[in-house]
Amino acid sequence: MRSLKKQLMLVSSLCSLLLLTGCSYITDFAVINESDQPVEVRYKIKNYPGSFSPPVTPATIAASQLSTKGNQQWNKLAPDRFQLDQDNRTVVVRVMPHEALLVANMHDYSGHEDTWAAKEFPIEQITVKGSRGEISFTNDDARRSFSEVSRALYSLTYK
Repeated sequence: MRSLKKQLMLVSSLCSLLLLTGCSYITDFAVINESDQPVEVRYKIKNYPGSFSPPVTPATIAASQLSTKGNQQWNKLAPDRFQLDQDNRTVVVRVMPHEALLVANMHDYSGHEDTWAAKEFPIEQITVKGSRGEISFTNDDARRSFSEVSRALYSLTYK
């Protein structure tokens, strides 16, 4: 009887653990270059305690390979493919035509109306400059400039 009780407790604990871990997800924030020319993406990170580092290592993927389901296989950029400005907390990346750039991700992002997400979003300013001009967003507009594709992907598209 005790053995059965222990087994039931173990199964119950494992089920609870699986339920808790199954509800968590990651939302990627990507800049997509839909133009036929390279663009420069420049984004400024909020001032957090400690030494400066980007929220994620800049990474790219062909825009046609983006998945709305999450668990995207991003290709992390080598350090010579992006610039870090420690003093201004800025990352600069050249994004090729029809390529997507990962600039941030957040756990359990529930949309633009979430006040927690507004505080935790790591990007303070983002600018995309290309042959058709420049788009730039600051403060909460930087976060809201990304459109929801799915709960796992928000994108800012330069055309």
